[in-house]
Amino acid sequence: MAVKGGEGSTQSRNLALLAKDVMEGYLTLNPLVLRKYNEATCKELHRQLRRLQTTIRIESVDLGNQTSLRIRNHRLQRMHQATGVLEHHAKLHRISLG
Repeated sequence: MAVKGGEGSTQSRNLALLAKDVMEGYLTLNPLVLRKYNEATCKELHRQLRRLQTTIRIESVDLGNQTSLRIRNHRLQRMHQATGVLEHHAKLHRISLG
């Protein structure tokens, strides 16, 4: 998990891992989880979630393989839900995500 302190690259790497955990369904973002993050961490987490969502969308998927299509759609759904929760949290706390 990411820490509040300012360890630039380490924190970014941890947030990238956090975003991957959200994508895979190991972790869900909710207000209790987001409460411990400061403004800069929320911005970086939002950037990581968007980057990962773009990566998932770019990957080609075989429309005949229903299993891989379902897994891809679940990942996109989790990412969309997490982004929505983060954006709502930022709106409540008046954080500009950029």
